[in-house]
Amino acid sequence: MIEDKYNLSNFFTYGLIRECQSIDDTLKETILANENLQNSIGLFNSMLAAQSDTNLGIKLFIPLISAIVGAFSAFLFNRFHWLWTEKKKKETESFNKLSIIIRELETLAVEYWTKDYSNDDKKNEVYIKSKIRLIQKYIRVINTKEKSIKNELDGFLSDIFDLVTGDEFESKKRKSSKSKAISISYKCADIFAVISNYC
Repeated sequence: MIEDKYNLSNFFTYGLIRECQSIDDTLKETILANENLQNSIGLFNSMLAAQSDTNLGIKLFIPLISAIVGAFSAFLFNRFHWLWTEKKKKETESFNKLSIIIRELETLAVEYWTKDYSNDDKKNEVYIKSKIRLIQKYIRVINTKEKSIKNELDGFLSDIFDLVTGDEFESKKRKSSKSKAISISYKCADIFAVISNYC
C-alpha cells in the first residue's frame, strides 16, 4: 500500500515536472516569436520609410500603422497559443484522472477476485460498477486527435468490463480466481503505460 502511494506520488511529481517544462518551453517560444515579430516590424518600418521619403504626411503614420499591425499580430498569436495550451492542459488533466480511476478499479477488482464470496462483496460490486462507469465517461470526454489512443481506450474498456464483471460476478457461488485477478492487473498495467505518455 505504501509502495502504491509512493508510485502514485512519483507519477504526479513526474506529471508536474513535465507540465512545468511544457510551460517553460511555451514561454521561450513566445519570447522568440515576439523578438522575430519586433524585427519584422522594424524591417517593415525601414522599407516603408525608404519608399516614402518624398511624402512627409505618410511618413508620420508609418510607425503608428506598424505598431497597430504588430500589436494585432501579437494578439492573434498569443490567443492561438493560449487556446492550444488550455486544450493540452485539459487533456492532460483528463488522462491523469482516468489513470487514478483505473488504479482504483484495479485495486478493487483484484481484491474482489482473490477471495471467495462474502457478504461484504455487495459493497465492492457497487464500487466496481461505479469505477467502470467513470472510466467510460472519462474515455468519452477525452478529446484527442490521435485515433490510436481512443481505440486503445475503447478496447480496454470492453476488455476490462468483460474481465471484471464476467463469470460469477455478483454470484454467491463465486470462487476466487487468481488467474482472473492477474489478467485484470496486467490489463490495467498495460493501459496505464499507454496513458502515462499523455499525462
